[in-house]
Amino acid sequence: MDDTYRVNVVCSNPTTPLSGEPIRYGMLTGVALGNEGGGGNIATETSVDFGPRAWTLSVKGINDSGNSAVAVGDAIFYVDADTPHLSKKSSGYFFGIANAIVTTGATATIEVFHVPSPGAGTLGSGTVGATNLATDSVTTPKIADDQVTAGKLTNTLATGFIALSLAQARLIATNDIAAKNATDGGLISLDTDPTLKRVNGATDKKLRMSWAASSVIPVTWDVTYPPDLDDTVDVTVCFLAAMAGATDTPTVAVAYFEGLGDTNAGGASGAVTGTTITKYTRTITAANIGVYPNGASIEFVPGAHTTDALHVYAAWLEYARK
Repeated sequence: MDDTYRVNVVCSNPTTPLSGEPIRYGMLTGVALGNEGGGGNIATETSVDFGPRAWTLSVKGINDSGNSAVAVGDAIFYVDADTPHLSKKSSGYFFGIANAIVTTGATATIEVFHVPSPGAGTLGSGTVGATNLATDSVTTPKIADDQVTAGKLTNTLATGFIALSLAQARLIATNDIAAKNATDGGLISLDTDPTLKRVNGATDKKLRMSWAASSVIPVTWDVTYPPDLDDTVDVTVCFLAAMAGATDTPTVAVAYFEGLGDTNAGGASGAVTGTTITKYTRTITAANIGVYPNGASIEFVPGAHTTDALHVYAAWLEYARK
């Protein structure tokens, strides 16, 4: 019977195969037994040996990271765009096993044992799943430095968070933090304006900051930027708020100042409406975010609300990780 490993095919690469050259046919690799058109049924066919045999072929000592010596037993791959086509670049199509060495960066003619491997070569998109990988198989040595980027994370993981603790907010008195022994040095408590207390001491012990009707006293926080803050993307000031009644719908003026000599990068939030706790925001554009290391002071000033108290239950910054 004929050797079924020897078949006439129209090669995928190279465009015009020559006798004795390695070739690729779809996902398969082999060696041309003659020039294109020699003995084939049509002019573009080449007689190819796809079988398990040892061949003397040109191989380069390189892998996907750069120069790399070929050792006996190393896997050899076929890369369409390279000259020679054979090397240790695993991004190519699997070809076989080296039976001799090639020094790093050099090109040499060595014996290569070709291994027929149907389906071998570049993996298709989505073909490596959880069932293909052993638990803990992707380890630190297999991840190059700085290669796990925010662009590969989910939106949740790629979003950074800086808490603005209600218990750390300070009152502003005449454009400054209150002096010691004056309103507790600016700390908010039960007897300050605004107040900091539980929603209900008996049944609902969540803390909230409350401005009584007509109170518009500023409060402020100071934060330091983390190293992973991407200063090319907007930062968002967020807070959870609700009104004590349905009459007033004030905005909250969010002031935002960085470093020394800055101007206000903030502005008004959306109008706080109704008694249901809702998230409100103010965007600080990327043009106003300085590079790390840096920090900012954030100030809240309620708009006019002459009838209903304004309650704030939480405050924080959201940023994009780099």
